[in-house]
Amino acid sequence: MAFPLDPAGRFFLPEYDVREKDGAYVAIDLARANWVCLNRPGIEVLRGLPGKTLAEAVAAAASSGILPRDEAEKALRKFTADLARKEFLSTSPITDELVERSRLLRPEKLHEVWIVANFECNMACRHCYTYERVAKDRRRVGTDALLAMMDECRSYGAEIFYLTGGEPFLRGDLFALLEGATKRSRAILFTNGTLLTPERAAVLASFRERLVVQISLEGPDEESNALLRGKGSFAKAVEGIRCLLRAGIRVGVSSTPTPRTAPRLPELTRLLAGFSEAGHGVDYHHIIYVLDAGNARAGGTAKLSAAELIDVVTGCKEAVRQAKRDGVRTKIKITNDKIFEALASNGPRKDLCGAGYTILGINADGMLHPCATTMHDTAFNLGYLLDGQGNYIPGEIGRLWRESAAVRRIREFTVLPRGGGKVADLRYFHGGGCWYHMRDQHGDISEEHPFYAAYEALTEKAILHVATKDIPEDDPARVSPRPKIYSSMARTRIACAGVRKTKDLSAAGMDNGYCICFA
Repeated sequence: MAFPLDPAGRFFLPEYDVREKDGAYVAIDLARANWVCLNRPGIEVLRGLPGKTLAEAVAAAASSGILPRDEAEKALRKFTADLARKEFLSTSPITDELVERSRLLRPEKLHEVWIVANFECNMACRHCYTYERVAKDRRRVGTDALLAMMDECRSYGAEIFYLTGGEPFLRGDLFALLEGATKRSRAILFTNGTLLTPERAAVLASFRERLVVQISLEGPDEESNALLRGKGSFAKAVEGIRCLLRAGIRVGVSSTPTPRTAPRLPELTRLLAGFSEAGHGVDYHHIIYVLDAGNARAGGTAKLSAAELIDVVTGCKEAVRQAKRDGVRTKIKITNDKIFEALASNGPRKDLCGAGYTILGINADGMLHPCATTMHDTAFNLGYLLDGQGNYIPGEIGRLWRESAAVRRIREFTVLPRGGGKVADLRYFHGGGCWYHMRDQHGDISEEHPFYAAYEALTEKAILHVATKDIPEDDPARVSPRPKIYSSMARTRIACAGVRKTKDLSAAGMDNGYCICFA
């Protein structure tokens, strides 16, 4: 929505910071999560606009030599009108009261639902945050109950179901669940890949228009993968990937970096980029942030630093570039990088993720949870979904989603600076990521989140990349005296784990962010 612009009024601009890259200047409005990318005359003119009328700005630009006198008025009329459309200039004061999301957002529409199909697993990974249940808990929700839950979630808007475990292939009814999940929605199946066979891949192929299978690997060879997943799992998982590709099924690979495995993950990206079966390659490599829980806590594998996380994501991205320079024909993406680009280029202010708002999780014990990250933690149980016979209680998901005390408590978590102080970082762009990682969810996220520095660094890189990537090296605006807006932040919303854009209808330009950790 464009800002008001009175031809006779005086200009107001938001407070902004400036970053420069390759001769382009990105003006960043931290409080409103907005930016515009300008050429050199553009940033010079922008700096001189506050408090001036159009006529005064024209005179100042002409007298200072920033613009030719005979072109100044026409150029500035267009430039200021464009800035107003980009919500970066107004003739009314730009005031934004910073409030926590719970005052503005409501659970209006689901987008994604996580389903823990079962706890049991054929492996005992050293970084498994649900290992206590993997080792002992054999509960699982029945087929009919899960299918009824999926149908109800769809009625609330759910577009994608994530089926995970444990190891889902230990359920004999997995294909029936996938058929239900892909009915008028999409599904991503999480598996360690060791139980995949050509026969199972052939059945999965019947769902391939709406299905992605995500397989877990922790390194580029048996030795590195075995550090977390045990001996013998690497070859089986790789063969599982090849089975899926030969069946024409979309495949992603996820890795959870730990201090011992992180340095070699770019090598895994390079290996995956070279996979090709029947003309199909791996779609993406996703870095999952390790949780300090379960086996990861017991074995000390969770102590990854923010700097190590930055190195992993940027290293994997560079591995894709190098593969292409080496002549490898690959479309593999580093999904974390794409998520940060989406955060940097779309939407209003983001206040934490959609857990409990647009995201829910259904656990194998019949409990409803706010998201995938909390499935092991009873402190975030939203409520029980089954009756005494193990049947789903119709309407219970919707009731708990809207009314449970636990989910209301979660909605009080916010990236708003403690005490409502001034925003001095990029928190409203990246939204703070996953609140579950915070030591104190009611504290300031910049102090409480172990990966906060990584969020900041990766978001700034993404903003500068998105802002400047389409500027040709020989663009005439680089040497033109006229101010130009090269690019700007889109004021649309993108649903997590998807590319669906919607008009920004959120109150006061507030929205939930994306699931940086798992999606």
